[in-house]
Amino acid sequence: MNPHEEQAGGGKAAEALEQAGPETLRTNKHETVAEHPSAMRERFNWIAESIARALFSGVIIHESAVEKIRSLAAEGTVVYVLRHRSFIDYLMVNYVLRREKLPLAVFTNGVSSRVLAPFSSLLSQLRSGLWGLLRGWRGYHGVHGHDYCAEAVSQGRPVLIFMRGRRRAGLFRRVGASAAAPRVGTDYLREIVNAHASGHGEKFIVPLALFRGHSFRRRDPGVSGLAYSVHDVPSDRRKFLAYWWNRKELFITVGTEVRLGEFIKRYCDDPEERLIRRLARAIQIFLHREERVVLGPALVSRRKVADLVLNSEEMRKALQEIAERKGVSERKLHAEAEGYLREMAADFNGMGFAFIAYFFKKIWNRMFQGLEPIGFEKVVDKVKHHPIVLVPCHRSHFDYLILSYLFYSRFVSPPHIAAGINMAFWPMGPIFRAAGAFFIRRSFGDNEVYKLVFRQYQCFLIREGYTQEFFIEGGRSRTGKILTPKLGMLSVIVNAYLTGIRRDLYLVPVSIHYGRIVEEDAYQDELSGGEKESESFAALMRARRFLSQKYGTIYVSFADPISLSEELGERKQRFADNDSDAEVLEEKAKFIQKLGFRILKDVNEAEVAGATSVSATVLLGATHWASRYESFREQANALVELLRFQEIGMTASLRRNVGDFRESVDFLSSNGLVEVLTRGQDEVIVVQEHKRLALDFYKNNLIHAFLLPSLVVFCLAEDPSRERLVERVWWWLDLFRWEFPLPEKEELGGLI
Repeated sequence: MNPHEEQAGGGKAAEALEQAGPETLRTNKHETVAEHPSAMRERFNWIAESIARALFSGVIIHESAVEKIRSLAAEGTVVYVLRHRSFIDYLMVNYVLRREKLPLAVFTNGVSSRVLAPFSSLLSQLRSGLWGLLRGWRGYHGVHGHDYCAEAVSQGRPVLIFMRGRRRAGLFRRVGASAAAPRVGTDYLREIVNAHASGHGEKFIVPLALFRGHSFRRRDPGVSGLAYSVHDVPSDRRKFLAYWWNRKELFITVGTEVRLGEFIKRYCDDPEERLIRRLARAIQIFLHREERVVLGPALVSRRKVADLVLNSEEMRKALQEIAERKGVSERKLHAEAEGYLREMAADFNGMGFAFIAYFFKKIWNRMFQGLEPIGFEKVVDKVKHHPIVLVPCHRSHFDYLILSYLFYSRFVSPPHIAAGINMAFWPMGPIFRAAGAFFIRRSFGDNEVYKLVFRQYQCFLIREGYTQEFFIEGGRSRTGKILTPKLGMLSVIVNAYLTGIRRDLYLVPVSIHYGRIVEEDAYQDELSGGEKESESFAALMRARRFLSQKYGTIYVSFADPISLSEELGERKQRFADNDSDAEVLEEKAKFIQKLGFRILKDVNEAEVAGATSVSATVLLGATHWASRYESFREQANALVELLRFQEIGMTASLRRNVGDFRESVDFLSSNGLVEVLTRGQDEVIVVQEHKRLALDFYKNNLIHAFLLPSLVVFCLAEDPSRERLVERVWWWLDLFRWEFPLPEKEELGGLI
């Protein structure tokens, strides 16, 4: 706006103009206020624009976050908050807010945006400044920033606050000066709280967290921290280099907003200083949660993990007890435990994970058409507060990589993955270990020391808050149907949680749906009597032939996370206090078994229906080895209606096929699973005898959706009366109790 224009407001506007001198003016809600030197810019000069575009044009901010800020700005006043003062961060936020057409801050503590202004404006300011000096005008050098911030917020204009100043470090820190960054934001929060009382409308404190690429936080970052870490308050020079190096992988997250009016009302009895401290702490907590999602807990070296696990008080006492009972040396048992932990523990590091991610991305686009997550946001929300354990179904070796790739691509700290010891083959074992895998034996037997080490390692992972992943079915399902749960790992997690190391822990059932399975031929061979090929480097090399084939889109569906604290309820304390009582142990075993089946039931309910599964169900359910196309089409559409009635999610391919299912038939035919013949005016779909097991795999992916309807129809066909229908259906369900994760009896009436 032209600085010499007057807005409505009469004498106040003129007075403000006189005080502001030649500075640009901004208007909001019919009030005129001089622009502060730290105000964000709608336009940059060509040098600043070129630098900002080169660095920040690829910055990611989720659409949901953009809409959140937009809606908050429409409802009240937005106060952006960043952790540490940095001009580079300020430039990034200015650029992204401008790009997304979000409200720009009119004030920021500790920075000036004049260097970003167009050159014509800079020359005008310089000329006006010299003229002001001659007239004795001091401009904003005499205006207190706190007053300006308070006035802006009271008038409903957005501001940005850095909570901490820049930390001095290394050779440039004054002797005796503190290395900690000063807490400069608290004074501005005080002004904002006071402005809320005199202003109108709600004020929203919105934490922003800035990240460079796929980061990992280390407790001992070493030399790599000099080049890559931008989270430990490096200088703007180092941050600029880190942002340039990772310019394609920069992103901003938006934390939980603080509604200032509600916050003040909740703590209305607190004196002002205590209220300000509470507010500052709340902001820091929300920022920490955003950082935790991306960076995860601090990684420690494998040597440090061994020290924390093997030298804990509980470990020492347990080893001493075993040594006395078995009459062996405690030192020998400690060495044995050290060997087990070395065999078991992950060695998570960014370099190893980047290696896996690089090659996985190379093959991803060659093999798959896409990755569609469903319900991922609710998992991210839990990660902010508690450790989570992902419990996916297990149908392919790609399962190990899919979830890690999803987390990585969405800038969420990847999980530690429980893998069978068979996956530790050279040279992939060390690489998998560096990408977060920890290896466990299929069976522990009576090996007390191994059980002890594994339990203590689990305690370490849960206490530190690492996300974990394990496959409750144990091995891969060769039939496509969910297998009976193996409860060993779940039991270890529950027992570790019962030690009180965390307030809560969430189990997240996950369904992974493949358009086509990579191991299709291998599973057919094994089910036909062939031997399973053991995992090895040679087998990995032979698997290269699969890279030239297409396997469709993968859907990853997350069920609602299960709170272990809520599931245990009042049993938690009883289980923890009576771990040697036989009756309590039996009750706990039943609880774990029920929980295991509950997880698999949720996995099934999260499963999406695909076109191949529906087509295979129709073809294998036919009374003959061949089906007329018209009959196949009618039955496939009937099954789709049943799926809709049950509110089961459908893949994009199934939605496209509804009606004629022509695309699905062509897909099955092109992959040799069926043969399409023409007989007169009819088309006949013939199931290839040697491909029935492959079709059976895809049919079994969805068999749980048709189990209960089939049993209801079967029971009604036997006896049309509806008397005792629930009991009759329950008799059949009980027969299949160990084949399917089934509903409880009290739920059955409503389902039928």
